[in-house]
Amino acid sequence: MQIEVIGAIAMLCGLIGWLAGQRVAIPVFVVSTLLSAAAALILPSLGGANIQPAHLLLGFLALAAVMSRGALRRAGVALVFPGPGFWLLLTAAYATLSALFLPRILAGSTYVYAIARTELGPGIVSTPLGPTSGNITQSIYFLGDVICFLLFYEAASRPDGLKTAVDAVIAATAINLCFAAIDLGSYWTGLGDVLAFLRNANYRMLDDSVVLGLKRIVGSFPEASTFAYFTAGFFAFCTSLCLDGIRWRLTAPLALSSLLALTFSTSSTGYAAASGFIALFFVAGLARVFVGPIRKATLIMVAVLPLFVGLGLTVLRLDTPLWRTVSDVVDATIFDKMSSSSGVEREKWSAQALVNFADTHGLGAGAGSVRASSFPIAVLGNIGVFGALTYGVFLLQLFVRRRDQWRHAFPAACQRAARWACLAQLIGASVAGSFIDLGLPFFVFAGLACAGPEPVRVARAQHQPAAAAVSEGL
Repeated sequence: MQIEVIGAIAMLCGLIGWLAGQRVAIPVFVVSTLLSAAAALILPSLGGANIQPAHLLLGFLALAAVMSRGALRRAGVALVFPGPGFWLLLTAAYATLSALFLPRILAGSTYVYAIARTELGPGIVSTPLGPTSGNITQSIYFLGDVICFLLFYEAASRPDGLKTAVDAVIAATAINLCFAAIDLGSYWTGLGDVLAFLRNANYRMLDDSVVLGLKRIVGSFPEASTFAYFTAGFFAFCTSLCLDGIRWRLTAPLALSSLLALTFSTSSTGYAAASGFIALFFVAGLARVFVGPIRKATLIMVAVLPLFVGLGLTVLRLDTPLWRTVSDVVDATIFDKMSSSSGVEREKWSAQALVNFADTHGLGAGAGSVRASSFPIAVLGNIGVFGALTYGVFLLQLFVRRRDQWRHAFPAACQRAARWACLAQLIGASVAGSFIDLGLPFFVFAGLACAGPEPVRVARAQHQPAAAAVSEGL
């Protein structure tokens, strides 16, 4: 095991957070999820697998929770059948077992696209199905997702924990935009990659790509699509909070800046996630107009958004040079990309993943065995019918389950924002997701979205309206 400098710093931060408590540990962890291009630990015995700072810090959070009976009890509520945690745990159990046994049982029965070492370094090659280090790393990542979900479910079941988690996400949104500004600024001023010290992981970095003269924004991430995926979740979260009147002086500029970052990221993942979220968010707002009471900000959004879009398209169409520039960017990032060598290659990944699904008779090739270019297809190829069903039930409950939810404005708005963030990232993953792992931020949002108040707190809230009013204004 090789400990990097970033890993030593992460360990120190983890110890400080452990001693200081969740008010420090949670923000440090959430911000660390931005460092997905960094490696805290490198494991040569697993083919040079990287342990990111966030996963290292997740261990410190989990250790603190294990030492608290109250935290274990609250987290355990999420695992009770038929709650969302139960289905996520069942998915993780099948994913782990499939990673251990299916590549061995079904070895050679199909060809898969997997990451392998080549003369030019790590690459994606077609190879007969068999055990690889990816089976181990992807299983560990997914088990980490489950732990992350449980930890934030537990935190969000308490008003103070929910407030800390929401503050952490807002802080991470601001820091993510700072990294994006540094990335662009250093490129255009000729300073080189100022953030290169954060990119010490031993996988390929696509941080210097340019499209039609526009620098693709990568921020602290290895590539533009990953930056866009994370930023889409932050954008959706802050937008929903802003329209619900939660810290709008802060969330409004963060949402607008995140949208601008997505616009100039030249990432098809970001464009799909942002446009899909905006469309569905508008439809939901329009439905609320006809169903019942609605906030003034939401009403303004419903009234103004169609006018704004129409006006924007009119201005673009009348300005021929600008229209041509926008059309060229759209063609380069969406339409032409599908016929490019990378686009064709990604189509092959997904097509082969479906072949793997059929060749394994619906069992899947095992978590980490199959690489695709779309999350739903990756799920089918890796964990088959059973994994897709359990994972699907978890996602369905994440978006539609309302039992035992908060009754007051602030926590309800935070949970609504978390669901929108999950939806935006799910749309992005459906466009470019390679594996079954949706990333730690997704499960941070999922924990916030699914958690309900502790029964004792609900009872107290019913008898203490004044205290409830205070919690709304946190």
